[in-house]
Amino acid sequence: MISKHVKLDQDLQTLAVWGVEALNAVIAIDSQSDERNAALPSSEGQRHLSAHLQDFFQRLGYAPEIDAYANLLVPIPSNLPTSSAPQIALMAHLDTAQGTQAIPALCNTPAWDGRPIAFSANPRLQVSAEEYPQTRGFLGEDLLHGNGAAPVGLDDKLGMAQLMTLARVLAENPSVAHGDLLLVFRPDEEIGRMEVIEGLAAQLAERGVKFGYTADGLDPFEINVENFNASRARISFQGQPLPLSAHVARRLDILIHGVKSHGATAKSEGYRNAIRLVCEILRKVPQNSVFPVHFQSDVTSEVNATLSLILCGATEQDLDLTEQHLCAAFDATLSPIQKRGASWEITTRLSVDPASPYSDEIARAFRCVDAFLRSQPAPIPLLSEDSEGFQGYTNPYFIDHKSPRATLDFRIRDFSPEQLASREEHICSVVSKQPHATVEIAQQYINMGPALAPFPQLLTWAQEAAQSIGQTAVRQPIRGGTGVDPFLAHNIPVANLGTGYFAPESEKEFTSRQCLARHILWHVQLVHHIATQYASQT
Repeated sequence: MISKHVKLDQDLQTLAVWGVEALNAVIAIDSQSDERNAALPSSEGQRHLSAHLQDFFQRLGYAPEIDAYANLLVPIPSNLPTSSAPQIALMAHLDTAQGTQAIPALCNTPAWDGRPIAFSANPRLQVSAEEYPQTRGFLGEDLLHGNGAAPVGLDDKLGMAQLMTLARVLAENPSVAHGDLLLVFRPDEEIGRMEVIEGLAAQLAERGVKFGYTADGLDPFEINVENFNASRARISFQGQPLPLSAHVARRLDILIHGVKSHGATAKSEGYRNAIRLVCEILRKVPQNSVFPVHFQSDVTSEVNATLSLILCGATEQDLDLTEQHLCAAFDATLSPIQKRGASWEITTRLSVDPASPYSDEIARAFRCVDAFLRSQPAPIPLLSEDSEGFQGYTNPYFIDHKSPRATLDFRIRDFSPEQLASREEHICSVVSKQPHATVEIAQQYINMGPALAPFPQLLTWAQEAAQSIGQTAVRQPIRGGTGVDPFLAHNIPVANLGTGYFAPESEKEFTSRQCLARHILWHVQLVHHIATQYASQT
């Protein structure tokens, strides 16, 4: 008779030490994916990380396998004498989002009391329990975080470290019953390169994998069996000559930092990107004296951007007054969100000839954004920063400018296919009223909910495993995607498990030693729980 509760030789403190050791080792390896690189995987860093993991698992006594795309498979054979337990795949992804910064080790804030965390490289950040009430679950715990300069890659290196430590626990505790397991570490999830795992999915099906979990969720002990349907709208603007009727003109180059967050947490974390911020600022200044002539979103951090404005007037005093109005508009718009990371600065101030040729594609792009934000009727909520739970959103997030053309990208997300189509139609309607503008819609991924509905045991197993260790697991939707479509196509249902951290893909992100240990124990109990369910049936 197999006990329903795991009995380990290690306590939670030891699990925390092992987990932090694994997490620091992978955080130190830069494994950003690169959408601009057609190679598979898209970055050498992912190969280096896969090789590191291979060595880690070999030292534990396992026999890991790496394919040409850096997919790493780690078989963990069943230790049950007889059982009909299905083979389970537990998965994490190797890559982190662009803009992630590898650091030698995470910083530690012990016994956090809720006061602002000390981010040594970014003192303007004010991450406190008062500013972010959703962090109160970490009060009293030992926080693990970066220096505030950039995200450190807890998505998905936290899930990776939990699976690494699960394997170590099973190697050290042969008494923990489990069926056949397969740990899987895959590349390029952040950029949706399905071609790197299509063959992997077929191989898992051939190996007899019946169910899977990705360790790639956000909140502690969340379970996800639904995600967004997603598409992208790309609007192209063809510039026309921009006539400037003025005696004098001045160019200002401005660097803008917005408030960074994942779309999943945009409302709770107050996401603001530079596109929306500039649109709000342009509404507050004289339209006949301030003209945007350049805007480029930051490739590594989409909320940031460089902006160039031409100020026009009859005299230098006119330009000074207009600049004062402009600076006041910037301060009024960004000061309320400065604690969350927003900032701006003028990097260049230069007198220019008002007769010089300028093009208006950026002005057109911002008129389009303004028309989108003011449009009625419009899907509600409209923007990611107003959306939560099962609500969708439509968000302008990136402008790429190569004069005389500019492109403006929108994320379109909704759990309902019909609502997604309605949002796409809304974008097309707005663009149809903009001269010299065209739009293309590209489908990205679909909700996994319908494919997982026939397999409620994925949810039940994870909930019961959490309950066995004194935790409550909560079913929540993924306000994003998981990249599991190829597995679903091979009849392998895959749910997603939370890993327990704050502020994904943000310089504010953190977890705690205690939360890490609890999630490791959850994984151990999960594989044990599934084995006991089937052992009782034989």
